[in-house]
Amino acid sequence: MISDNKIKCMYFNKRFNEKPQGKQCGWVQKSLIETEIAIEDLADALCHGASFKPGVLVGGMKADNWTQQQLFGLDFDNGMCIEEAYNKVISLGIVPCFMYTTFSHKEEHHKFRMIFCNDTVITDGSIRDKLQATLMGAVGGIDEVCFNRDRLFFGGKGNETLYPSYDSRINAKSVIDKYWKDEYEQYISNAQPKSKKKPAAKKEKADTEVKPVYENLNVKAIKEHDVEYLRTVLAHEPIEFDTKNEFWDYIYSELDIAELIDIDDPRSFCCILHEDHNPSANIFTTKNGVQKYRCCSENLTLNIKQLIEMLGDFKSEYKAIQFIMDIYNLSIKESQWSIEQRENIDMMISNITLNKFQELCPQADKNIKYAKDTFLMMLSIARNNIYSEKFSNDDGEIIFYVTNKKLAEYMGKGNSQKKIDKINKYVKMLIYHDLIRILDNDQIPKELLKNALKYTNGNKNRVNFYAIPSWVVQQLKTIEDNGIRWKDKGYRIGGVSFDMFYRSEGFEVAASLYPQYKKKKNEYGEIVNRTTTKASDECTLKISEVILHCIQRKGYCTEKEVVYILGNEYRYEVTETQIKRCLNEIMDCYGLKKVKANKVLKEQFDIKSDGYPYIIIEDEM
Repeated sequence: MISDNKIKCMYFNKRFNEKPQGKQCGWVQKSLIETEIAIEDLADALCHGASFKPGVLVGGMKADNWTQQQLFGLDFDNGMCIEEAYNKVISLGIVPCFMYTTFSHKEEHHKFRMIFCNDTVITDGSIRDKLQATLMGAVGGIDEVCFNRDRLFFGGKGNETLYPSYDSRINAKSVIDKYWKDEYEQYISNAQPKSKKKPAAKKEKADTEVKPVYENLNVKAIKEHDVEYLRTVLAHEPIEFDTKNEFWDYIYSELDIAELIDIDDPRSFCCILHEDHNPSANIFTTKNGVQKYRCCSENLTLNIKQLIEMLGDFKSEYKAIQFIMDIYNLSIKESQWSIEQRENIDMMISNITLNKFQELCPQADKNIKYAKDTFLMMLSIARNNIYSEKFSNDDGEIIFYVTNKKLAEYMGKGNSQKKIDKINKYVKMLIYHDLIRILDNDQIPKELLKNALKYTNGNKNRVNFYAIPSWVVQQLKTIEDNGIRWKDKGYRIGGVSFDMFYRSEGFEVAASLYPQYKKKKNEYGEIVNRTTTKASDECTLKISEVILHCIQRKGYCTEKEVVYILGNEYRYEVTETQIKRCLNEIMDCYGLKKVKANKVLKEQFDIKSDGYPYIIIEDEM
C-alpha cells in the first residue's frame, strides 16, 4: 500500500532541454526504472525535462509487461488551448493533479499534458484500459497514442506546473459509470496488437481499397477544407450569437445536413463515408429537433459536427468548429464585460476545485460538500451562457436558465425523477447559501425569457433563471453567515422543501428559494402567498405531540422514535423527511433543542444504545 502523497511509475530523472531524438529515445526507454515518487516532485521534474511512464512495467518496457497504474495522462497537441481543456475537465468534475507544457509548446499552438491520479492503484488491465479510454473520449481533442499501456511521456521546458492540485483524485468506477460510451471501445481495439500472420491479406486489402462511390463537390470541399467554395454555395447569411449554447442549438437544430452534402433525397442514399453500392444512409430528425446522419451498414449515427469531423479528417475539435463557423458565416459575441464575467466564473471554479473555498468559507464549504458537483456544473453552464451585458441584472451579474431535468442530464444522472429531485434539493441548498440566486419573473429580461420559452417549447413552468453573485468580501461573509445559520438550524438535505424553510424561518426566506409560491390561488380562488397545507399542519401537530410526550415520559426523544410510535400506535405513517421539515418550528415553539448525546447525557437519560445518537431535549437556556 503506498502513501497518499506518493505513487509508483516508471521514471527517468535526466533533465533534457529539448525533446529527445533518435538514440536518445532508446536511452530513455532503457533507463526508466520503477520509482515511488511524490506527485509534486514528479510534476516539478517533468516541467524541467524528465521523462516517465504512468504504468508500472515489469520484465520489459512493452504493453505486455504492464502490472499496475495509478497515474493517467492525456496528451494535447491538436490545437486545443490549455484554458479550454482545463475548463472542459473541470466542468466534467474530473480534476487533474497537474498539467505541463511539452517541448513543442508554442503560444500560437498549445501542446501540453494533463495528469490524473486515481484514488487506488489499478492492477486489472481491463479497468485501466476502460478508464483511459473514458478520459480520452469524455474530454476529446486527445492524441490517441496516449492510450497505450506502455506510453512514454517526455517532459518539457516550461519550468512551471500548470493548475497544480496534487491531492486531487479521480475514482475509476465513478468516471466510467458516468461518462463511458460504447464508441470509446475504438481506443481499446485500436491499441490491440495486430496479427502478424497472413501478410498477403493485408496487401490485398491495400490493393483493393477504393474511394466511396458517391462523392460530389460539396463533399470534396469538406475533405479538402475548402472554406471559400462552401461559403459561396451555401450562401448563408451572417449570424452573431449571444452565447455558445445558442450557437450549438442552432448548429444541431437549424443547419440542414442534406444541403451541406448536396443530397436530393435525404430518406435514402449511398453513404458518403465508405464504398456503398446499395443505398444505406439517411438523414433524420430526433424528437429533440436534432438532425442526424445515419449509415445503417456501418451502424453509425452522427450529428452535423461529427459528420464534418469525419469527412474532413479533422484532428482538432477546435478546428472543426472554426470550419463550421467559417462556411456558415457564424460568430459569437465577445465584449469586455463577457470576458470579465468568464474570468470571474473561472476564479470560482478554481477556488472550488483547489479547495480554496474551504479557507474562504469553512462552514459553507462543509455544508455543500455533496452539492459541489452540482455547483460546478451550474458554473459551467453559466460560463457558456454569458450574454451581452444587456442580459445581466442590475448588479451586472450573469443571468442564465436551465431545467432541473437538463441539469441532471448534463451531470450524467439520467432522467429518473428521484435523481432530478435530489439535484433540485442541492440547488436549493446553494441558493440558501447565496452561492447562486433564483430569479423571480420581474427580474428576468423579456428577451431572455422569450429565448427560454423557445428552448422549452413554450412551457412556462419549465425552467428556472439564476444569477451568479461575485465573490467580493461582503458576499463571502454572507455565504459563510448563511452556512452557519444552516448548521445552527440543523437543516439536512433530505428535508429541503418549502415547508421546512417556511416553518423554520418564515415566508420571506422560503419564498426566496421558491419564488413561484409568492402568489398562488387558494381553495376560494383568491390570489395569496402560499403557506403550509392543511395536511402538513396536521402532520406537524401529531409529530409535536409525540415528541412532547416522549420528553415528558423519559426526558428525550429521537426522530426514529417518532416514526415508530406514529406508525405503530397511531397508525399514522410519517417519514424522517417530514420530521426534518417541521422540527425547527416545533423546537422554537416548545423550547426544545436537538443535541448529540455525550456520555453525560447518556448517563442522565439512561440511554443504552451504542454510539452517540442525536436526541431532542428541553432547552434550559
